[in-house]
Amino acid sequence: MEKKNKKEWIKNAIIVFLVIMLIFTFCSDSIMNMYLPEVSTEAVASGKLQECVRGSGNAELGSGYLVKIKESRTIKSVNVKTGQTVKPGDVLFTLEASDGTELDTAKSTYLDLQTDYQKKLLGTDHNYDKDSMAIKAAKAEYDKAVDNLNGIEAKKKSIKAKQKALKSCEGKIAKYEEKITDYDTKINDLATKTDAASAQADLLSKQRILAGLNNELSDINADLQALKNAGADAAEITVKERERRDKALEVSNAKNDVSIAENTVNEIAANITCLANYTSKRTTANKKLTTYKNNQQTLSGELETLKTGLMTREEAEAAVTEKENAWNSLLADLEAKKAEDSHTDESDKIELNAARQKLVAQKKLVEDLMASSQQTEIKAEQEGIVSSIDIAAGDSTQPDTPIATIASSSEGYTVKFSVTKEQAVKVKAGQKAEVENYYGDECKAVLSKIEADPENPGYSILTFSVSGSDINTGDSLTISVGGESKAYDVICPKSSIYEDNNGKFVLTLESKNTPLGNRYIAVRHEVDVLAENDAKAAISSDLYGYEYVIVTASEALTPGQQVKLKEE
Repeated sequence: MEKKNKKEWIKNAIIVFLVIMLIFTFCSDSIMNMYLPEVSTEAVASGKLQECVRGSGNAELGSGYLVKIKESRTIKSVNVKTGQTVKPGDVLFTLEASDGTELDTAKSTYLDLQTDYQKKLLGTDHNYDKDSMAIKAAKAEYDKAVDNLNGIEAKKKSIKAKQKALKSCEGKIAKYEEKITDYDTKINDLATKTDAASAQADLLSKQRILAGLNNELSDINADLQALKNAGADAAEITVKERERRDKALEVSNAKNDVSIAENTVNEIAANITCLANYTSKRTTANKKLTTYKNNQQTLSGELETLKTGLMTREEAEAAVTEKENAWNSLLADLEAKKAEDSHTDESDKIELNAARQKLVAQKKLVEDLMASSQQTEIKAEQEGIVSSIDIAAGDSTQPDTPIATIASSSEGYTVKFSVTKEQAVKVKAGQKAEVENYYGDECKAVLSKIEADPENPGYSILTFSVSGSDINTGDSLTISVGGESKAYDVICPKSSIYEDNNGKFVLTLESKNTPLGNRYIAVRHEVDVLAENDAKAAISSDLYGYEYVIVTASEALTPGQQVKLKEE
């Protein structure tokens, strides 16, 4: 009786011990989760990404106009200053008075005489280009007729050779079409047996099941040993041993399943290799088929041309005589035409000399009358700001020489900044841009010019045309312009990319099932950045495009570290 009570006491002690250990296990898990780094994630995806080029520069006034006059006049007074704003009609300069009432008439007469002289200077058109081209074409037709006569027998031989080559080409076409049909059958058959992702997933699932069963078997072995150590009843030990045998059988069956799944993966890998081989052979065969079909088309065309142009010897001789006569006739016509034009040239020279003397005399008269012009004021043509004055009171103007520059704010502003050549090639002139720090009603910006930066080799200057109601000269404007939008397989948040001495990488969140629930592990993946903008980056890596990458963390992370998800 005392021995039985002792066994009951040991049994109860073991049960209490196991309950206490279980409670500690769950409590330790909760305590550990309290101190794990907290992270947030975002899924990667495929799509399009547009790179952005950004810079800042000061607003400068756009182009204006140059103040000019067409006469030589003396400046009496300068009525404006540099930097002064003027409106249309404001007097810029006052000129000394002069008499110029006959100037317009003299200029008109001069223009008429100049036009008459220019017409006579052209003379009679003795262009013989058309005649020469006609003679050249007639000679080519004659040479062609002679070659055709001499090549009749050669053409007949060539026709036979091309007919033979065409027949051989048709045989090759039939051969490669048969090969392609055979390859297509094999490719279609293998295409249904290359689902590597599904087979790999099945293998992974069976491996996980096997691992779980092994863990369960280990637990049963531990329990059995504990029963034996505790001196449990034989019946209880027998039940646990039977449970161990059953679980060992499940492990054996799971191993067989894993072996079958591994064989399936290997078979699919072999199918993929075989499929690639047949696909390569089909591509090669298709190229050769295309080549032979092109040769067939070329040979058919050449054969048709040879047959179409084939004449009898009598017909070829008649054609030679006809083309020779036409050629000789054109040569005779050109000689007669040149003789007639020679007489016309002598008459034109006499008239041209008389027109030149009249033009020289009228030009002298116009120059004398320019000094007597009655214009006394030079006025602004449009609203703007006087940016430069190039003449002073008492100075004389020169015809069509600028005497002042008016910069017009109505034509907008320009903003320039320097970027790298790599950035410059991503944009092009004419692209619309965005002014990021403008707070007025409306602002438009267009990339107007891209040119090399003379002060910074390896850089380019971007020039933007900018317009806006609240922009002033000297304002600092930040402008962004988008590059070309391209499609990429994997795009992730820019904040998820880290860099260390080994290069750039991202951390993905991988979930692992445990008896106490899911555990999240940060896994490192090396990446190359292909393109980026402010928020996103296109990358090249071993990611498939559906993973979740870590974008924020409550503390610095290391690969393999356990983390917890941030609660939304």
